Amino acid sequence: MLTIDQIAQYCEQELARLQLAGDREELRRLQLALGVLMRAAEQARDRDTAMRFRVLAARAANAQEIIAGED
Repeated sequence: MLTIDQIAQYCEQELARLQLAGDREELRRLQLALGVLMRAAEQARDRDTAMRFRVLAARAANAQEIIAGED
């Protein structure tokens, strides 16, 4: 069974890959997916996991802004 740690690790790897590729659209999609995971954790009252996904979503948003500034 897939764990929260594995999901978060995959998202971190994707974030890095997408940022290097300069793929704003996929970063936006990743950010949206992370938002869904964050809300699911919040609903389950798992603050630590919610914060973990919130931070990753913020990193995805920041990466999008950096890429947009390079255009």
